[in-house]
Amino acid sequence: MSTILELYTEADLKQRTSIRAGEQRLGEVLATISSQQWESNDPLPYTFVIVGIEEDFGVRGNLGRGGTQHSFSSFLSYLCNFQSNRFFPIENVAVLGAIIATRAINDDQLDELRKATAENDLVVKDVVARIAKRGAIPIVVGGGHNNAYGCITGVSAALARPIHCLNIDAHTDLRNLEGRHSGNGFTYALDENALERYFMLGIQENYTPEHIWQRIEDHPLIDLASFEDIMSGEEQWDEVYVRISEHLGDRYGLELDTDVIANFPSSAQSLSGFSFEEIRKVLYTLDVRPEYFHICEGRITNETEFALVGRGLALLVADFIKAHIHS
Repeated sequence: MSTILELYTEADLKQRTSIRAGEQRLGEVLATISSQQWESNDPLPYTFVIVGIEEDFGVRGNLGRGGTQHSFSSFLSYLCNFQSNRFFPIENVAVLGAIIATRAINDDQLDELRKATAENDLVVKDVVARIAKRGAIPIVVGGGHNNAYGCITGVSAALARPIHCLNIDAHTDLRNLEGRHSGNGFTYALDENALERYFMLGIQENYTPEHIWQRIEDHPLIDLASFEDIMSGEEQWDEVYVRISEHLGDRYGLELDTDVIANFPSSAQSLSGFSFEEIRKVLYTLDVRPEYFHICEGRITNETEFALVGRGLALLVADFIKAHIHS
Protein backbone atom coordinates (compact mmCIF):
# COMPACT_ATOMS: atom_id res chain seq x y z
CA MET A 1 0.00 0.00 0.00
CA SER A 2 1.12 3.56 -0.68
CA THR A 3 -0.33 4.72 2.66
CA ILE A 4 -1.09 3.26 6.09
CA LEU A 5 -3.07 4.38 9.13
CA GLU A 6 -1.06 5.62 12.09
CA LEU A 7 -3.03 5.89 15.36
CA TYR A 8 -2.38 8.88 17.63
CA THR A 9 -2.21 8.89 21.42
CA GLU A 10 -3.09 11.58 23.93
CA ALA A 11 0.66 12.22 24.25
CA ASP A 12 0.79 13.01 20.52
CA LEU A 13 -1.84 15.71 21.00
CA LYS A 14 -0.21 17.18 24.09
CA GLN A 15 3.11 17.47 22.25
CA ARG A 16 1.36 19.87 19.87
CA THR A 17 -0.18 21.92 22.69
CA SER A 18 1.22 25.00 24.39
CA ILE A 19 0.29 24.61 28.07
CA ARG A 20 -0.66 27.78 29.94
CA ALA A 21 -1.49 28.00 33.63
CA GLY A 22 -5.16 28.69 34.37
CA GLU A 23 -6.30 27.60 30.89
CA GLN A 24 -7.28 24.31 29.32
CA ARG A 25 -6.70 23.74 25.63
CA LEU A 26 -8.18 21.09 23.36
CA GLY A 27 -4.91 19.20 23.03
CA GLU A 28 -4.95 18.55 26.78
CA VAL A 29 -8.38 16.95 26.81
CA LEU A 30 -9.27 15.66 23.31
CA ALA A 31 -9.84 11.91 23.26
CA THR A 32 -7.89 9.50 21.08
CA ILE A 33 -8.77 5.96 20.04
CA SER A 34 -6.57 3.08 21.17
CA SER A 35 -5.66 0.21 18.84
CA GLN A 36 -7.84 -2.11 20.92
CA GLN A 37 -10.81 0.26 20.65
CA TRP A 38 -10.20 0.75 16.92
CA GLU A 39 -10.10 -3.00 16.24
CA SER A 40 -13.33 -3.58 18.16
CA ASN A 41 -16.69 -3.65 16.43
CA ASP A 42 -18.46 -1.82 19.26
CA PRO A 43 -20.09 1.54 18.55
CA LEU A 44 -17.73 4.50 18.94
CA PRO A 45 -18.75 6.73 21.86
CA TYR A 46 -18.21 9.94 19.87
CA THR A 47 -20.29 11.98 17.44
CA PHE A 48 -17.24 13.01 15.38
CA VAL A 49 -13.97 11.20 14.70
CA ILE A 50 -11.16 13.19 13.08
CA VAL A 51 -8.63 11.49 10.81
CA GLY A 52 -5.90 13.13 8.75
CA ILE A 53 -4.47 12.25 5.35
CA GLU A 54 -0.84 13.06 4.63
CA GLU A 55 -0.36 12.49 0.89
CA ASP A 56 -0.14 14.47 -2.33
CA PHE A 57 -0.04 11.58 -4.82
CA GLY A 58 -3.46 12.48 -6.21
CA VAL A 59 -2.68 16.17 -6.66
CA ARG A 60 0.56 15.48 -8.48
CA GLY A 61 -1.12 12.68 -10.42
CA ASN A 62 -3.47 15.41 -11.69
CA LEU A 63 -0.44 17.46 -12.83
CA GLY A 64 -0.92 19.78 -9.86
CA ARG A 65 1.41 21.26 -7.24
CA GLY A 66 2.37 19.11 -4.27
CA GLY A 67 2.36 20.15 -0.63
CA THR A 68 -1.03 18.91 0.57
CA GLN A 69 0.62 16.20 2.70
CA HIS A 70 1.54 18.79 5.35
CA SER A 71 -1.89 20.32 5.98
CA PHE A 72 -3.17 17.85 8.58
CA SER A 73 -0.15 18.38 10.82
CA SER A 74 -0.65 22.16 10.69
CA PHE A 75 -4.40 21.78 11.30
CA LEU A 76 -3.86 19.61 14.36
CA SER A 77 -1.30 21.98 15.86
CA TYR A 78 -3.82 24.82 15.74
CA LEU A 79 -6.83 22.76 16.79
CA CYS A 80 -4.95 21.47 19.83
CA ASN A 81 -4.31 25.06 20.91
CA PHE A 82 -7.91 26.22 20.74
CA GLN A 83 -9.43 26.87 24.14
CA SER A 84 -11.46 24.09 25.71
CA ASN A 85 -14.51 26.03 26.86
CA ARG A 86 -18.31 25.89 26.90
CA PHE A 87 -18.52 26.45 23.14
CA PHE A 88 -16.67 23.30 22.03
CA PRO A 89 -18.35 19.91 22.67
CA ILE A 90 -15.17 18.16 23.74
CA GLU A 91 -16.89 14.97 24.90
CA ASN A 92 -18.27 14.38 21.39
CA VAL A 93 -14.96 14.51 19.48
CA ALA A 94 -12.01 12.12 19.15
CA VAL A 95 -8.84 12.13 17.04
CA LEU A 96 -8.03 8.83 15.37
CA GLY A 97 -4.68 9.56 13.72
CA ALA A 98 -3.32 10.04 10.21
CA ILE A 99 -3.14 8.08 6.98
CA ILE A 100 0.51 8.55 6.03
CA ALA A 101 2.50 7.91 2.86
CA THR A 102 4.83 4.91 2.88
CA ARG A 103 6.95 5.87 -0.12
CA ALA A 104 8.19 8.78 -2.20
CA ILE A 105 7.34 9.17 -5.90
CA ASN A 106 8.80 11.80 -8.23
CA ASP A 107 6.60 14.26 -10.13
CA ASP A 108 7.54 12.79 -13.51
CA GLN A 109 6.33 9.29 -12.53
CA LEU A 110 2.72 9.93 -13.52
CA ASP A 111 1.67 6.29 -13.78
CA GLU A 112 3.17 5.53 -10.36
CA LEU A 113 1.46 8.55 -8.79
CA ARG A 114 -1.92 7.38 -10.11
CA LYS A 115 -1.26 3.82 -8.98
CA ALA A 116 -0.36 5.10 -5.50
CA THR A 117 -3.56 7.16 -5.47
CA ALA A 118 -5.63 4.06 -6.23
CA GLU A 119 -3.87 2.15 -3.45
CA ASN A 120 -4.50 5.01 -1.04
CA ASP A 121 -8.22 4.90 -2.02
CA LEU A 122 -8.50 1.47 -0.41
CA VAL A 123 -7.01 2.66 2.88
CA VAL A 124 -9.20 5.77 3.05
CA LYS A 125 -12.31 3.78 2.15
CA ASP A 126 -11.62 1.21 4.87
CA VAL A 127 -10.94 3.82 7.58
CA VAL A 128 -13.96 5.98 6.70
CA ALA A 129 -16.25 2.94 6.45
CA ARG A 130 -15.13 1.71 9.86
CA ILE A 131 -15.87 5.07 11.48
CA ALA A 132 -19.26 5.46 9.80
CA LYS A 133 -20.38 1.87 10.40
CA ARG A 134 -19.71 2.33 14.11
CA GLY A 135 -22.00 5.33 14.37
CA ALA A 136 -19.67 8.34 14.21
CA ILE A 137 -19.37 11.08 11.60
CA PRO A 138 -15.95 10.97 9.91
CA ILE A 139 -14.12 14.29 9.66
CA VAL A 140 -11.33 13.81 7.12
CA VAL A 141 -8.65 16.52 6.95
CA GLY A 142 -5.80 17.03 4.50
CA GLY A 143 -4.36 15.50 1.36
CA GLY A 144 -5.75 16.01 -2.12
CA HIS A 145 -9.33 16.00 -3.34
CA ASN A 146 -8.75 12.51 -4.70
CA ASN A 147 -9.74 11.41 -1.18
CA ALA A 148 -13.37 12.38 -1.87
CA TYR A 149 -13.60 9.01 -3.58
CA GLY A 150 -12.51 7.10 -0.45
CA CYS A 151 -14.88 9.14 1.72
CA ILE A 152 -17.87 8.54 -0.56
CA THR A 153 -17.22 4.85 -1.15
CA GLY A 154 -16.41 4.30 2.53
CA VAL A 155 -19.66 5.80 3.80
CA SER A 156 -21.59 4.11 0.99
CA ALA A 157 -20.14 0.73 1.99
CA ALA A 158 -20.95 1.34 5.67
CA LEU A 159 -24.55 2.27 4.90
CA ALA A 160 -24.96 -0.30 2.10
CA ARG A 161 -26.43 2.31 -0.25
CA PRO A 162 -25.32 5.14 -2.53
CA ILE A 163 -25.01 8.54 -0.88
CA HIS A 164 -25.47 12.15 -1.99
CA CYS A 165 -22.77 14.81 -1.82
CA LEU A 166 -22.35 18.59 -1.74
CA ASN A 167 -18.98 19.75 -3.02
CA ILE A 168 -17.97 23.34 -2.20
CA ASP A 169 -15.22 23.78 -4.75
CA ALA A 170 -13.93 25.92 -7.61
CA HIS A 171 -13.63 22.74 -9.72
CA THR A 172 -16.03 19.92 -10.57
CA ASP A 173 -13.48 17.07 -10.19
CA LEU A 174 -15.41 15.27 -12.92
CA ARG A 175 -12.46 14.59 -15.20
CA ASN A 176 -12.34 11.39 -17.22
CA LEU A 177 -11.74 7.86 -15.91
CA GLU A 178 -8.07 8.00 -16.86
CA GLY A 179 -6.43 6.59 -13.73
CA ARG A 180 -7.01 7.94 -10.25
CA HIS A 181 -6.03 11.47 -9.31
CA SER A 182 -7.44 14.52 -7.55
CA GLY A 183 -9.53 15.62 -10.52
CA ASN A 184 -11.78 12.60 -10.98
CA GLY A 185 -12.84 11.28 -7.57
CA PHE A 186 -16.50 12.11 -8.19
CA THR A 187 -16.44 10.62 -11.70
CA TYR A 188 -15.26 7.30 -10.30
CA ALA A 189 -17.75 7.41 -7.41
CA LEU A 190 -20.62 8.07 -9.82
CA ASP A 191 -19.43 5.35 -12.18
CA GLU A 192 -19.38 2.81 -9.33
CA ASN A 193 -22.82 3.88 -8.01
CA ALA A 194 -21.42 4.90 -4.63
CA LEU A 195 -22.46 8.51 -5.36
CA GLU A 196 -26.04 9.15 -6.45
CA ARG A 197 -26.89 12.86 -6.34
CA TYR A 198 -24.13 15.46 -6.66
CA PHE A 199 -24.36 19.25 -6.16
CA MET A 200 -21.43 21.61 -6.78
CA LEU A 201 -21.30 25.00 -5.09
CA GLY A 202 -18.87 27.70 -6.23
CA ILE A 203 -17.38 26.09 -9.33
CA GLN A 204 -15.77 28.67 -11.60
CA GLU A 205 -16.68 28.72 -15.27
CA ASN A 206 -13.15 29.51 -16.44
CA TYR A 207 -11.75 26.33 -14.85
CA THR A 208 -14.27 23.86 -16.30
CA PRO A 209 -13.65 22.23 -19.71
CA GLU A 210 -16.50 22.07 -22.23
CA HIS A 211 -16.63 18.27 -22.16
CA ILE A 212 -17.35 18.43 -18.40
CA TRP A 213 -20.12 21.00 -18.96
CA GLN A 214 -21.59 18.49 -21.39
CA ARG A 215 -21.25 15.68 -18.84
CA ILE A 216 -23.10 17.79 -16.26
CA GLU A 217 -25.83 18.64 -18.77
CA ASP A 218 -26.30 14.97 -19.66
CA HIS A 219 -26.50 13.73 -16.05
CA PRO A 220 -29.91 14.32 -14.41
CA LEU A 221 -28.59 13.83 -10.85
CA ILE A 222 -25.88 16.51 -11.05
CA ASP A 223 -26.67 20.15 -10.30
CA LEU A 224 -24.65 23.26 -9.45
CA ALA A 225 -24.54 26.90 -8.48
CA SER A 226 -21.48 28.52 -9.99
CA PHE A 227 -19.40 31.22 -8.38
CA GLU A 228 -20.15 33.56 -11.29
CA ASP A 229 -23.90 33.08 -10.95
CA ILE A 230 -23.75 34.01 -7.26
CA MET A 231 -21.33 36.89 -7.81
CA SER A 232 -23.44 38.35 -10.65
CA GLY A 233 -26.65 38.16 -8.64
CA GLU A 234 -28.25 35.64 -10.99
CA GLU A 235 -28.37 33.29 -7.98
CA GLN A 236 -29.24 34.49 -4.46
CA TRP A 237 -27.87 32.65 -1.44
CA ASP A 238 -31.33 31.87 -0.02
CA GLU A 239 -32.34 30.34 -3.34
CA VAL A 240 -29.11 28.33 -3.53
CA TYR A 241 -29.74 26.76 -0.12
CA VAL A 242 -33.25 25.78 -1.23
CA ARG A 243 -31.90 24.23 -4.43
CA ILE A 244 -29.28 22.23 -2.48
CA SER A 245 -31.98 20.93 -0.13
CA GLU A 246 -34.32 20.04 -2.99
CA HIS A 247 -31.57 18.20 -4.86
CA LEU A 248 -29.84 16.40 -1.96
CA GLY A 249 -32.41 16.20 0.85
CA ASP A 250 -31.09 16.52 4.40
CA ARG A 251 -28.56 13.64 4.40
CA TYR A 252 -25.39 14.02 2.37
CA GLY A 253 -21.64 14.09 2.55
CA LEU A 254 -19.98 17.49 2.69
CA GLU A 255 -16.82 18.26 0.70
CA LEU A 256 -14.84 21.47 1.06
CA ASP A 257 -11.90 22.12 -1.25
CA THR A 258 -9.99 25.13 0.02
CA ASP A 259 -9.27 26.39 -3.50
CA VAL A 260 -12.84 27.77 -3.42
CA ILE A 261 -11.57 30.39 -0.91
CA ALA A 262 -9.89 33.44 -2.41
CA ASN A 263 -6.13 33.57 -1.77
CA PHE A 264 -6.14 30.51 0.52
CA PRO A 265 -2.90 28.51 0.13
CA SER A 266 -4.05 25.50 -1.87
CA SER A 267 -2.91 23.29 -4.71
CA ALA A 268 -4.98 25.40 -7.14
CA GLN A 269 -4.86 28.72 -5.30
CA SER A 270 -6.98 31.43 -6.91
CA LEU A 271 -7.07 35.20 -6.66
CA SER A 272 -10.86 35.13 -6.80
CA GLY A 273 -13.37 33.08 -4.85
CA PHE A 274 -15.56 33.08 -1.77
CA SER A 275 -14.22 34.86 1.28
CA PHE A 276 -13.20 32.82 4.31
CA GLU A 277 -16.10 34.34 6.25
CA GLU A 278 -18.59 33.36 3.53
CA ILE A 279 -17.48 29.73 3.77
CA ARG A 280 -17.76 29.78 7.56
CA LYS A 281 -21.31 31.10 7.19
CA VAL A 282 -22.17 28.34 4.68
CA LEU A 283 -21.15 25.67 7.20
CA TYR A 284 -23.50 27.16 9.79
CA THR A 285 -26.37 27.69 7.36
CA LEU A 286 -26.59 24.30 5.63
CA ASP A 287 -29.60 22.25 6.72
CA VAL A 288 -27.93 18.85 6.73
CA ARG A 289 -27.45 15.75 8.84
CA PRO A 290 -23.95 15.09 7.51
CA GLU A 291 -22.76 11.65 6.43
CA TYR A 292 -19.15 12.93 6.66
CA PHE A 293 -17.05 16.10 6.29
CA HIS A 294 -13.94 16.21 4.11
CA ILE A 295 -11.75 19.31 3.91
CA CYS A 296 -8.74 19.16 1.61
CA GLU A 297 -6.20 20.70 -0.77
CA GLY A 298 -4.52 23.05 1.71
CA ARG A 299 -0.96 23.41 0.40
CA ILE A 300 2.05 24.15 2.62
CA THR A 301 5.54 24.99 1.38
CA ASN A 302 6.74 27.46 4.04
CA GLU A 303 6.12 28.65 7.61
CA THR A 304 3.65 31.36 6.59
CA GLU A 305 1.48 28.84 4.74
CA PHE A 306 1.76 26.44 7.70
CA ALA A 307 0.16 29.09 9.91
CA LEU A 308 -2.49 30.19 7.41
CA VAL A 309 -3.56 26.68 6.44
CA GLY A 310 -3.43 25.29 9.97
CA ARG A 311 -5.45 28.06 11.54
CA GLY A 312 -7.92 28.14 8.64
CA LEU A 313 -8.62 24.41 8.62
CA ALA A 314 -8.93 24.33 12.41
CA LEU A 315 -11.51 27.12 12.38
CA LEU A 316 -13.55 25.45 9.64
CA VAL A 317 -13.55 22.05 11.33
CA ALA A 318 -14.55 23.65 14.65
CA ASP A 319 -17.36 25.48 12.84
CA PHE A 320 -18.57 22.23 11.29
CA ILE A 321 -18.60 20.48 14.67
CA LYS A 322 -20.47 23.31 16.38
CA ALA A 323 -22.95 23.66 13.53
CA HIS A 324 -23.81 19.95 13.38
CA ILE A 325 -23.46 18.69 16.94
CA HIS A 326 -27.24 18.30 17.16
CA SER A 327 -27.82 17.06 13.59
